[in-house]
This record gives sequence, structure tokens and C-alpha cells, in this order.
Amino acid sequence: MSPRKYLLRLAVAGFFAVLAAPPASAVECWQGWGYWIDAQTGTYKSQELLLVTDGPVDWIPGGSVTLRVLDRASGRIDESKAPIVAMPLDARVYYRGSANYVDGLAQVQGAADRIKFGLSHIAPSTPVLPAMEAYVARACGLDG
Repeated sequence: MSPRKYLLRLAVAGFFAVLAAPPASAVECWQGWGYWIDAQTGTYKSQELLLVTDGPVDWIPGGSVTLRVLDRASGRIDESKAPIVAMPLDARVYYRGSANYVDGLAQVQGAADRIKFGLSHIAPSTPVLPAMEAYVARACGLDG
């Protein structure tokens, strides 16, 4: 085999290896809204909160999900707000090829109130392009 053909095959193999390998730095989260709800009466106790998970989540019954509040002005995680550990009661997961939206009501660890939520799955494209990675990091409340 000629050196030129060898280098071409090597370049093509390297290209497909990069496409097939998931990037280690890919950001993924669920982002959306939430409201504090009185557990007894079901009345709303807050204005809309912008919420994001710390990463990918499995919405299994009886599981817990850590939600972080986003600052409205910057779109970043508001470090002055404590994380909300929610245990979904009736999470409804919607699919369009993959789980891409969930909503429901959840108990909150350490609180008498509940939280009503609706979150969309924010995931990197495959393969991850730098501009898309920055967009997903920004949507997840991280520096991008």
C-alpha cells in the first residue's frame, strides 16, 4: 500500500473514531420551571423559579432529583440558593425518540411544601461541536 493511501485510511479511521466516541466534557442537564406549592391546599406559594439539574437524571419512582435555581439576570446557577432535593410523586415523562420533557409534582426533602415542575432535557449534539457545547453549558447554568 502506498504511503498516501495509508495516511488517507488513517485519517478516515481517525475521523470516524472521533465521531463515534462521546466527549468526556459533554454537558447534559434538565432545565425548566417550578413553583412552590402548599402541600395541604395546592395553592401556589412562589413566583416561577427557573430550575436546572446538576446533570443527567433518571426519573424513577421513589428516586430523588437535585434541582438548582437559576438566576434570571445571568442565567447561571444561583449559588446563594440551596439545592432543592425533590422526590417526584407523579412525574410524567414525554418521549420523542428519547426522554425529552418531564413534569409533575414532587415532595421536597426538609420542606413541608411541594414543588410543581416542568423540565426539558438539554443534551449535547453528537458529535459535540464547540458552539453547541457552549450553548448547552449556558442552558445548564454553567460557564460556557
